[in-house]
Amino acid sequence: MPNRQPSMGGFSEFNERVVQHAEIAGSAVGVSEEQMLLDYLIEMGFVWEEATKLLDLRDNLYENTEMRQRMAEDHRMLFARWLYEQGEITEV
Repeated sequence: MPNRQPSMGGFSEFNERVVQHAEIAGSAVGVSEEQMLLDYLIEMGFVWEEATKLLDLRDNLYENTEMRQRMAEDHRMLFARWLYEQGEITEV
């Protein structure tokens, strides 16, 4: 598994980049979005099991209304995002 640990503020940005890449890659082929994301994660160096677990986690985080509300209201998350935006913490 690659040593990528995005900061708290980087998750949505990373997710947007993955989705954009998947849309570009699959637009000509007509493959489902989930399959495109799975292919992209495997290209990035994840094994199939890890990639499917990440997609399941993504579904729980970004499509679950309760989780989105919790993340939006979490003051620690907001502070970490602010630190990232100010350049005090990085993704590495």
